[in-house]
Amino acid sequence: MTRPTVAVAVSGHGFGHAVRAAEVARALLERGACVLLRTDAPGWLFPPEAKLLASPGWPLDVGVVQRDGLDMDIDATRIAWRGFSRDFERRAEVEAHLLRDVDVVVGDIPPLAFAAAAKAEVPSFAMTNFTWDWIYAAWPDFEDIVARIRSSYADAQALLRLPLHSDDPEAFSAFSRIRDVPLIARHATSDRDAVRRAYGLPSKAPVVLLSFGGFTANGLQLGRLGRWRQYVFVLTPPIATEAHDMADNVRMLNPPAAEYVSLLAACDVVVTKPGYGIVADCLANRVAVLFTDRGPFREYDVLADALLHLGRARYIAREDVLAGELGPDLDALLELRMPWIEQATNGAEVVADLLLQSVTMDFEKMS
Repeated sequence: MTRPTVAVAVSGHGFGHAVRAAEVARALLERGACVLLRTDAPGWLFPPEAKLLASPGWPLDVGVVQRDGLDMDIDATRIAWRGFSRDFERRAEVEAHLLRDVDVVVGDIPPLAFAAAAKAEVPSFAMTNFTWDWIYAAWPDFEDIVARIRSSYADAQALLRLPLHSDDPEAFSAFSRIRDVPLIARHATSDRDAVRRAYGLPSKAPVVLLSFGGFTANGLQLGRLGRWRQYVFVLTPPIATEAHDMADNVRMLNPPAAEYVSLLAACDVVVTKPGYGIVADCLANRVAVLFTDRGPFREYDVLADALLHLGRARYIAREDVLAGELGPDLDALLELRMPWIEQATNGAEVVADLLLQSVTMDFEKMS
């Protein structure tokens, strides 16, 4: 029997889209599928057995232009999308040629992927907890962009909707069918104590991971973290500072991609901006979150609410994060005793099964 071939098309915006799509790719590979990746996200985030399709010379998606991990540039995003959309149809034709040997496409959630799949006459499914048309619709002068995106999303057979999504009726109105699936999250594969020993972290002191979705955090005063001697702070690239600015309770670590979630789970707190990937991983591994705002991005309110109601979390002002004024908020967060709400986290396996079922049967008849 011929192995089914699934194209996984992934936005390069941040790491959240990539890490959950990588989990789906892993589940597909475990089920014997051939996986082809079309993405602008770093290849090391994905299973090495997946084959990376060569870029035809342009990005797959625009996403949001970021100044750094906490600051978006809405005007630059608008300009980038207008430039991208001027040649949208020709790009979709070229992308369709890449799909000539594909049985099904899953996209998280670049509009171009669904337009290309339609031209290639290949069924496609969106997988997400938010859509770009819904994000852009909240910003001024994006009406033509929103219309272009909704037209492309309408080409998908269905949306496989992840938890941590908005209840706004307009959030997913471009899709004719919606199928809810469980949370996609990564789980630690190594014991907490073993991870701490491997990275030279103390066994008892509270450890705090600073994470900003694969971006830097400009202006972060890492030297000020030395005031909070009761904590050990962990940084991973691309957050960086000059060596003389590093307090001696700050560690710069660079774990392999496959070990990152085990490092996260070995920490007591993550300091971050809410994005799907980091929120899902913290909920799945029961790590407390000290979160700050990320500007006018609609997904933020949904994820912040989920953190406060499903896990243990506390808000901190952005200026306090950048100034290294973390101690009082960390103290208050670790005193919380909110119960962790159980979440099914087998979304990757459910999505993989649905995609493979779609190759052999009509979506309406799928279990």
